[in-house]
Amino acid sequence: MTLSPKPASTRSSAPAPIRAADPRRRAALDLVKVDTALRREGGSLFTALGGGTPEFRPGEHFPPGEVWDAETHAQYFYHAHPEGQRAGGEHGHFHLFLGQRGMPAGMTPLVLPEMGLPPPVQRTELGDPGTHRSPRDRGVFCHLIGLSIDAHGRPIALFTTNRWVTGETWYRAEDVVHLIDRFDFAVATATLLDRWLAAVLRVLKPAIVDLVLARDVAIMDWRRRRSRQHHVFDDRRLEIVSQAPVNFAAELETLLADMA
Repeated sequence: MTLSPKPASTRSSAPAPIRAADPRRRAALDLVKVDTALRREGGSLFTALGGGTPEFRPGEHFPPGEVWDAETHAQYFYHAHPEGQRAGGEHGHFHLFLGQRGMPAGMTPLVLPEMGLPPPVQRTELGDPGTHRSPRDRGVFCHLIGLSIDAHGRPIALFTTNRWVTGETWYRAEDVVHLIDRFDFAVATATLLDRWLAAVLRVLKPAIVDLVLARDVAIMDWRRRRSRQHHVFDDRRLEIVSQAPVNFAAELETLLADMA
């Protein structure tokens, strides 16, 4: 992945007190249950991705066929870039999406002269990887966040991407942050991996909100300074728009501090 020209600023304010009903705390507790269940079954995050011990060929999506919840319209997949194109310490990463039918009624895409909607034809001559061209939800979906994972299955970083990377429909950051809590799965059919991802998203929600807001600032800055010959959403010079490392163990420790 091409690195962002501008990493997002780190949060400097003191964390708010954690209450028992805090959704992030509940998510942390669910993560403990999911991890326990995975270990009990002799598995891991990676075996959950492939239904066994998958061979992660660069670019191949896992789980096979990707994941789409017909009730909530949450969507995701995991893949790995070739070793020379990975961020430091990364094994691979998840792309997390929400389809149009999972969004609030009346939510509309951002419209610029470049247009927020993806081009109808994949531009293979420009090397468009077609990362996520799902026909579900009439092909209209929002990329919520990218989640980098290390070789041990631990979250190590978050990132946002330019529109061309996934072919998403572009929604304003102020709208995207309200979609984070809609990334969930029907209880009757949710797998351990589904529950793991939904919980991680909630644990890391403050950092995700920061990155999504930083994404739009960076996009508009890039558009103003560099996009005279290129539409900003199709500009291959800009791939990763905002990014930040995460200390996931520290986040969990804070949320579960009084549980020992």
